[in-house]
Amino acid sequence: MPDVSYELLKDACAEATLTIYQGPWPEAQLAQIAQFHKRFPCITVRRFELQGVLLRERFLAEFRANNNIADIVQDTDPGNLNEDADQGFLMNYKVGDDRFYPDGLKKAAYWYPLKITFVGNAWNTDLVSDAEAKSLGLWTGMADPAWKGRAGVTDVGGIAMVPWYLVIKTYGVDFLAKVGALKPRVFSGNGPAAGSLASGDVSVLLGTTETGVEPVWAKGAPIHWALPEPGGGAATGQGISAHAPHPNAAKLYQDYAFTEEGYAAWQTLGGAPARSGYKDRRKVAAEPWYKLPQKMFVFDPADEARATPATLDAFHRAIGKAR
Repeated sequence: MPDVSYELLKDACAEATLTIYQGPWPEAQLAQIAQFHKRFPCITVRRFELQGVLLRERFLAEFRANNNIADIVQDTDPGNLNEDADQGFLMNYKVGDDRFYPDGLKKAAYWYPLKITFVGNAWNTDLVSDAEAKSLGLWTGMADPAWKGRAGVTDVGGIAMVPWYLVIKTYGVDFLAKVGALKPRVFSGNGPAAGSLASGDVSVLLGTTETGVEPVWAKGAPIHWALPEPGGGAATGQGISAHAPHPNAAKLYQDYAFTEEGYAAWQTLGGAPARSGYKDRRKVAAEPWYKLPQKMFVFDPADEARATPATLDAFHRAIGKAR
């Protein structure tokens, strides 16, 4: 890490700790923390895990009350991160490996992408035949009558709304009513949804994030998933709180997280890579059934800022809320 000074390292070790506000991806985060601790045993890393919308609300409430706990914050919505940077909630700190992260996937010196979170459809291979699963390779397959009484969806906002925004823009808002007619079970989080799919409580998850199901698959659950064209997804980013209680330790961790070594520790378990020229090291990338989308859905810049609340409202009216 040639861009990190000895003074920063010394001050970071003196602070001795930092806290990360993270989303529901403990496997990837713990893997990176373990590797960081090998390099910098003088620093203890604490984690606080919460779903995206609730995590951001907590961070902002603490920031405004000057009751600062978070040193590093993560968010699945690039729009939120850009807004936080513009309003002074994130520290201006450029990492040494800035050049390896494309401009469209970062706000340089404020936040950097941990992963690209793709969304698609997943199924339990013990309960869904290959022939049935073919429809899930298309966005229109989300409304297949074959899934009536067998499907689950996730209601957490943020990245979870990307597939529903995509299908509304492509097929119209009435498409959600067709999915609602399937009477899917609505889950309050990716973890419970993936666990239900693995156990066979539901046969398919519609519009799910692959980072929700991938850790369960990696542990041997009978799960496959498809990422339909055009691909839907967004960068999950990480920045430093402008009021970080341990600013030097946070800078050191942020820098390390986006080095090739630190990024590899995360990415093996944490989603499709966002680092340029970087080979996808995930186990699933070698599976014959797995395929990343070749084209991406282009969000309309004019309504991207209001896409999540509007889509969430349409989702709740047509499909339902988690209970």
